[in-house]
Amino acid sequence: MDDSAYGELHCRSWYSFGRGASSVDELVVRAAKLGYQALALTDRDNLTGVLELVEAARAAGIKPIVGAEVTVAHPELGPAPITLLAENAAGYSNLCRLISSAHRAGERRHPQLDPGELSTHGEGLIALLGSPGGHLARHLDSGHLATARGLVAGYCQQLGSESVFIELQRHLAPGELARNRALAELVGQLGVGMVATGGVCYHARSRHRLGAVLPAI
Repeated sequence: MDDSAYGELHCRSWYSFGRGASSVDELVVRAAKLGYQALALTDRDNLTGVLELVEAARAAGIKPIVGAEVTVAHPELGPAPITLLAENAAGYSNLCRLISSAHRAGERRHPQLDPGELSTHGEGLIALLGSPGGHLARHLDSGHLATARGLVAGYCQQLGSESVFIELQRHLAPGELARNRALAELVGQLGVGMVATGGVCYHARSRHRLGAVLPAI
């Protein structure tokens, strides 16, 4: 497949405080240089960079995709992010509602969304499941395969199976290969889609040190 057909669907800017190490403009310029057709901005629990994304992406000739990592509560595992992408205007509206609800429900600087709200505010949204640190990845890393299947099935029931995708990333991290194999098996078992993402936190390798320091602050 031509590399130019790729579009990054999981990307954080410096508006993901403590995680992203590049500005929206830097990310867009880099994506355009690599020939990407689209770039999704998925900052943690906020849509602060949306206007910058849309303006910069249109100027660069690539498609902007609005999204966010929304922190979802879990009774046993605690909070963890799920990546949501707005497919249309209704999806953007619902994404705004969900982020606002998460901030209202959680403590200051620690938003938490009741996953049940996706049933009422899930129209127009696409969910990406499986990124490191998420509930699905935690279940698989712990060997709880049946629980992992149930989690994905629950999101399919809330959003529709056509709006749920398993997300694979390759960072050469310990345990990643086994997790990706388990995620690929879930795709076959549950009939959901699969996408490859970078889980981007910075636009250039030179920002690696900053990207490593931010979570430790």
